[in-house]
Amino acid sequence: MIEAAGELLLEGGFDAVRHRAVADRAQLPLASTTYYFGSLDDLLAEAAGYTSHNDEVAIAGRADALSRRRRGGHATAEALAEVFVGTDTTVEELSTRYEMLALAARHGRLRDVVADRRALLTTIHVDVLDRSGRLADPVHIGQLIAVEDGAIVGALGHRSIAPVVAARDALLEVIDVLAPQYPS
Repeated sequence: MIEAAGELLLEGGFDAVRHRAVADRAQLPLASTTYYFGSLDDLLAEAAGYTSHNDEVAIAGRADALSRRRRGGHATAEALAEVFVGTDTTVEELSTRYEMLALAARHGRLRDVVADRRALLTTIHVDVLDRSGRLADPVHIGQLIAVEDGAIVGALGHRSIAPVVAARDALLEVIDVLAPQYPS
């Protein structure tokens, strides 16, 4: 059921995740979804958790594949954009990522998913910056994430630039200030 809810979420956004739609997709009676998920918030949180987990696994895999070497500003911005956006991440996956952030204010159960995700992404940012020979102050990590998020949302709204390119270009403007290289 959770996988069916996650698929619906990716295909049609949070509005597509309803008890009946999930039951139909999972080829189960409607009673089974309402039995296991007492509220729509519960169902949305499970669908978001499922899609978020898959996204996080992909991000962690790209981070693990990153070599350890001292990187200049352009190479670090490129590495961050590739790890956190990725050229293989679909528009649907990115749209779901940011729709979840926006809806967390209205759906209490989503706040937990978003908070857990934020903690993991912060840890991965620290790792990527360390692998790049960069300092990683927690306050600055939050600012880097905000820059990435803003650039990606802007790119999704225009579709004239790839989200990975938008993130890289935005990060390039701030990387040396927010994550300077380790002293030689």
